Amino acid sequence: MRVFKTFAVTLLLTLAACIGAFAQNRTVSGKILDNQQQPLIGAAVMISGTNTGTTTDVDGNFSMSVPSGDVVLEVSSLGYITRKVSVPATKSSVNVTLEEDNMTLNETVVVGYGTQKKVNLTGAISVVDDKQLQDRSSHNLSTMLQGSVPGLNITTSSGVPGSSATLNIRGVASINGIGESATAPLVLIDGVEGDIARVNPNDVQSISVIKDISAAAVYGARAAFGVVLVTTKSGKTSDGKAKARVSAKWGWEQPTTSTDFISSGYWGTYIHNLFWQTAGKGKYINYTDDDMAELLARVNDKTENPDRPWVVVQNRGGKDKYVYYANTDWYHELFTDTHPTQQYNVSFSGGSKGVNYYVSGAYDRQVGILKQNPDVYNKYNMRAKLDFNITKWAKLSNNTSYYSSTYKYVGVGGVENAIAYSATHALPMFPLKNPDGSWVAQSDFIMTGSGRVANGRHIVFGNKDNINHQFKTDFSNTTELKITPFKTFNIVANFTYRTYQNRNTSRTTNIVGSSGPTSEDRYVTGAGKDALDETIKTWNYYATNIFATYEETFNKAHHVTAMVGFNYETQNSKRVWAEGQHLLSNTLSDLDLVGPDDTGAIITSVSGGQSEYALAGVFGRLNYDFKGRYLAEISGRYDGSSRFASGSRWGFFPSASLGWRISEEPWLDPTHKVVSNLKLRASMGSLGNQNVSNYQYLRTISLHNFSGITFGGNTPDKYASITSPNASDLTWEVSRQYNVGVDASFLQDRLSITAEGYARTTEGMLSVGLDLPAVYGATAPKTNSSDLRTTGYELSFGWRDQIRVANKPLGYFIKATLSDYKSVITKYSNDNKSLAANPLYYKGMRLGEIWGFEVDGLFATDEEAQEYANKVDLSYFNMGYMPDGWRAGDLRFVDLDGDGKISFGSNTVDKPGDRKVIGNSLPSLQYGFSFGFDFYGFDFSAFFQGTGNHYWYPTSEARTFWGPYGGGFASYIQKDFMKKVWSEDNPDAYFPRPRAYYCNAGKSPLAVFNTKYLQNVRYLRFKNLTVGYTVPQNLTKKIGIEKVRAYFTGENLAYWSPIKKINPTIDPEGAFTRYESNGDVSDMNRLWYPWQKTFTFGIDITF
Repeated sequence: MRVFKTFAVTLLLTLAACIGAFAQNRTVSGKILDNQQQPLIGAAVMISGTNTGTTTDVDGNFSMSVPSGDVVLEVSSLGYITRKVSVPATKSSVNVTLEEDNMTLNETVVVGYGTQKKVNLTGAISVVDDKQLQDRSSHNLSTMLQGSVPGLNITTSSGVPGSSATLNIRGVASINGIGESATAPLVLIDGVEGDIARVNPNDVQSISVIKDISAAAVYGARAAFGVVLVTTKSGKTSDGKAKARVSAKWGWEQPTTSTDFISSGYWGTYIHNLFWQTAGKGKYINYTDDDMAELLARVNDKTENPDRPWVVVQNRGGKDKYVYYANTDWYHELFTDTHPTQQYNVSFSGGSKGVNYYVSGAYDRQVGILKQNPDVYNKYNMRAKLDFNITKWAKLSNNTSYYSSTYKYVGVGGVENAIAYSATHALPMFPLKNPDGSWVAQSDFIMTGSGRVANGRHIVFGNKDNINHQFKTDFSNTTELKITPFKTFNIVANFTYRTYQNRNTSRTTNIVGSSGPTSEDRYVTGAGKDALDETIKTWNYYATNIFATYEETFNKAHHVTAMVGFNYETQNSKRVWAEGQHLLSNTLSDLDLVGPDDTGAIITSVSGGQSEYALAGVFGRLNYDFKGRYLAEISGRYDGSSRFASGSRWGFFPSASLGWRISEEPWLDPTHKVVSNLKLRASMGSLGNQNVSNYQYLRTISLHNFSGITFGGNTPDKYASITSPNASDLTWEVSRQYNVGVDASFLQDRLSITAEGYARTTEGMLSVGLDLPAVYGATAPKTNSSDLRTTGYELSFGWRDQIRVANKPLGYFIKATLSDYKSVITKYSNDNKSLAANPLYYKGMRLGEIWGFEVDGLFATDEEAQEYANKVDLSYFNMGYMPDGWRAGDLRFVDLDGDGKISFGSNTVDKPGDRKVIGNSLPSLQYGFSFGFDFYGFDFSAFFQGTGNHYWYPTSEARTFWGPYGGGFASYIQKDFMKKVWSEDNPDAYFPRPRAYYCNAGKSPLAVFNTKYLQNVRYLRFKNLTVGYTVPQNLTKKIGIEKVRAYFTGENLAYWSPIKKINPTIDPEGAFTRYESNGDVSDMNRLWYPWQKTFTFGIDITF
């Protein structure tokens, strides 16, 4: 609360310092006209520097009260240039003529190696300006762009502080690296390859998203998946006067989902035992009826009652043991729902005739969800841009940026490891600690063998010695020289050095607890290993560009721009990893402290690696337009990449585009006030994709440690392995794209519409070619043997206007975007279309297909179930946990092919048995819409973002979804879960009859994909709400402040999704299956770091 008190006091003091008395008023009236001397309706007439004003009526007239004495009126109207008019104290009437604003026509857009007028663009480029990003409380730039640009698909994969989103432009462009960063667009920050999540959003001037190949062609092989150009702010000449801006935000974050799980010891134990017993496994918790009675007696106790202790000591089996009767809310004992956040930004800009400058700094702090020892993320940004006019024809610029982040947390490896493994065996009946203060560790009452409560992760969270530290830095410096020997020609040369590094330190110590007054349980392997490991990975990037541009207009009609250049870049990386065990101290963590184990051996391990690539290209672009009416562009690049063999390294990739600005035709002049701009455009082109590993074309040799085998000494000996053979003609994947579009604006740019349609083919994708003979003993090499076709559309709409409310101007806007795509394999080496292929691709396949069985409900009675089982062979399914066979409440699988049995058939597309395509996992349809207004100093905006139908089938490890249907030992079960479980009294329930292991035992009925439990994870998210107030300038300038604005902003405030009705604890963006690097389903699916919503109060002051 102190944060908000400080905020309120600051705002009140600012207002108090600004408020002054107004003198006696007078009336000023007049008329506002356009350059054709026609009245302007709804023009705003304001007293300059204040929120006081009015709007014109249908005849263009206005009348308003103003202070006595001289006054300056500011007159504005949409589509016209704002004008300030002085009205002396002796004058009471004034007429003002506004000129049409050609800023829209002259607005420039950053493109590859230059800028172009937006109205003359012939490629598919969308622009986001800094106004769309200001005041957002999101912690990185990538998530701010969600829903803002049609065709830019942004997905988040983690709620961990510091995590960033994945960017994709126009869907999947290659099956190599699908779903990974391998298909991400090229991100250039002021022309330098970088990470968009590391950019300070307050530094951004504009973002250009280049979506078609013709516009991206000059970037060559790096741009096969599109380009995102981030342009940061620069200083402007201001007669030596500096402009300073300071902003501060304070707030808090909470999970976007419910965290309301079962916390009753009685019901947690009862549910798990019920599911185990119906599966024929006996009891999960081996409690007697008396024990259950003790739990029931405490069922309503929110805190421990001295008369009903939660832990008692009893002799069981000849041994004193702790018997647990607690009601523990494990989730909220380990994690907190509300945690603070704060952000600060400061910038200085200005310049003179010789030098311009922009300097900024930012700090962002997030406290995470871990309760006992909170995880803390800190991020720092700094940027300095300097421009020097050496002579009238030479300009030298320098752009330096620095990013640093630290994330400290207790855990095992990544923070999500401890979160995920806590989702096992932590039943509410167990407290975190025993009466003697020892940690609850193992329990003999858990009938699964190991019986480790929460897998010991609560002990890990409570041990501040288990510290993990992730430290990231990113430094970039670009120096550029621009020579302009004459007005129409310039040469630019620049050099960039970028170095970035990730350093991770992870410390684990023994997990120690007890299950009885005289016992100690020590876990010394896995998460309980006493060890320290450190990893350092460093990247060094060098790039140089030299390009020349010539621009001229001939006969006032023929405008030509030609650009040609050369680009070279190289990057090297090096990784070093070391681990030592049995440190001499738990509180000190350094590899110098590695000590001997019980046998006297010093156990250490080291590994490393390094890699390098280079890319060179010659590029050019030629633009022509006739009177801004007929437009043409051709471009191309000749690229060479070290990632291919010497005979296949170079490729030429051309593109072309045309445009017709119909609105510039003389015969449309009479409609000029209605049709502001109307342009048709089309483009085509090709690009190579070099996004493969640096040494894909080579066979490499790797060294490995023998597992537990030594030939003398304590260090494992090594052996070597060689990779499978490679194709000798491995070369570029080639993407060819065709794009058509229309750009239109009407009513003096009040209404704007853009529509795009595109088709992209990717030829020669790397995939496994012909199989090698089995005797060869190796997998087949990847060859350029597969093709993919993607088609899609994009739409955007905008309306902005100004109206009069209470005789005051109110400006408002509405924006919307929509895009969708479809990707189909057109060539692949899987001739019989086997559904057993791994990876699964075949000709005609739509990417993202989910195959599964059809389920038409649950059996109503045991008789119905037995009759169906006698009629249809159900032996395909694992019956190990269905001891009493098929019964009421079990799933009814449909015999689609009518052969009298449920099966995979031949497991091919043509003969899939009883499976069919039941959904698609790709969120191809994405949309966003926003609206807002400003009135009398107040501003309001709301932004919504969403996706269309896409699906997720929960893996067996998704324990927050399946609860006790898994192994029957889920820690976190949603509060009302049993209301959704079938019983004779609840026959219309969503889930089937209770059975443990029903979703994770091979071919158990819930383990196979089916229509009933396929989750539609489409969503609509209330992405952002901002409400602000700007203090009138005539008040703030009295104390030397140009602008003061206070505001509230919220991020990810609410969502609507079909899965929310089934399970409100799962955010739809988190509903995807997580995999290990080897392709296995990851244990991280058990529970993950929750997505966050943010509430922030801020103040922005400009001097």
